[in-house]
Amino acid sequence: MNQINHRGCNVSDSNSQHNSDITLLYIEDEPATREQVARVLTSKGYRLILAENGRQGLEAYLEHQPDITLTDIMMPQMNGLEMAREIRKITPEAQIVCMTAFSETSYLIEAIDIGINQFVLKPVEFIRLLTALENCQEMVSLRKRHRALEAENQRIKKLEAIGVLAGGIAHDFNNLLQVILGYVSLARMSADPNSRTAELLKIAENTSETARELGKRLLTFAKGGDAIKKQTDIVPLIKAGLAAELGESSVTYITNLPDNLPPVRIDVSQFDLVLAHIAINAREAMPQGGTLRVSASTRNIGKDNELALDAGEYLHLVFMDTGCGIAPENLPRIFDPYFTSKQMGCQKGMGLGLALSHSIIRHHSGQIQAESKLGVGTSIHIYLPVSTFQSGTQII
Repeated sequence: MNQINHRGCNVSDSNSQHNSDITLLYIEDEPATREQVARVLTSKGYRLILAENGRQGLEAYLEHQPDITLTDIMMPQMNGLEMAREIRKITPEAQIVCMTAFSETSYLIEAIDIGINQFVLKPVEFIRLLTALENCQEMVSLRKRHRALEAENQRIKKLEAIGVLAGGIAHDFNNLLQVILGYVSLARMSADPNSRTAELLKIAENTSETARELGKRLLTFAKGGDAIKKQTDIVPLIKAGLAAELGESSVTYITNLPDNLPPVRIDVSQFDLVLAHIAINAREAMPQGGTLRVSASTRNIGKDNELALDAGEYLHLVFMDTGCGIAPENLPRIFDPYFTSKQMGCQKGMGLGLALSHSIIRHHSGQIQAESKLGVGTSIHIYLPVSTFQSGTQII
């Protein structure tokens, strides 16, 4: 078992994938028991934090905020129940499992009063211990999913409210723009084709057409667009989109896209727009050059997931750049329209790009998320449901 000294406790990492996203704090003062139980827990894939007494355990809890706490009761300096009571003050819904000997039954009433979730008798029967931990893990997963759904619902409500406003603005904007374009066209017809006036009117007309495209994007953001979905092999789309946006830039892109990926049902033009915005943001995050790595795989999503997705098989796309990264306080807001921490200008800031991408992916029953680390880079994750249709096109 690989253990790393960490402020009075040990952290062990497992290569096992099972339970690998669950952090477990284990407090036990008896070295032989601690070593034996730790080996079993590590073999099951828990990311383990070890402490030798209640005081160390409380310090470790404050620093690491583990998903589950497993503790002995009788320990020096601070016993397990005293520690559990302090943990409950910090996190009322904390999942705590106590290991107790028969001679310690006098503590059970106090433990129940504290709100201990599970009890395991000593000497430890590992089947019972693992069952107790699995019960706690289910509660942890449910709470994480609830928080994820709540956050996603709040984001959707906010974007819907902005979308209503954007849709109204876009409608009025397009009506006014149509009048402007009409008069510009009439003026060009009256002007000498070789004159400076005709040249300026042509610039005004082209700029107005660009503004019209902005209006279309506002409407797509507001309504998700009229998606014409068809079964599609996504690999050629990704390669073509990257070549179009990054082919002439200083950014190198590397793809890991298996040939046997299942098809997805998407609106190709809308997905092209998503790819373009992701590539543009990656390019702007690496003005001096860098690398964008793009990978794809399939993933089965269970019913109790933190992505706010229906259960099923999904295509998981990852776009990972080596840019400057995004500050933690800004990361939750990058899908907000026109949010930026960069200088505004032509294709600077977030603009509508990622907000529009979020709207499109959600209208495809998928999910888009970001993770980032300052000085390291940003990864955009997209989940799209694998197609269960044999063929055909449907307007939705």
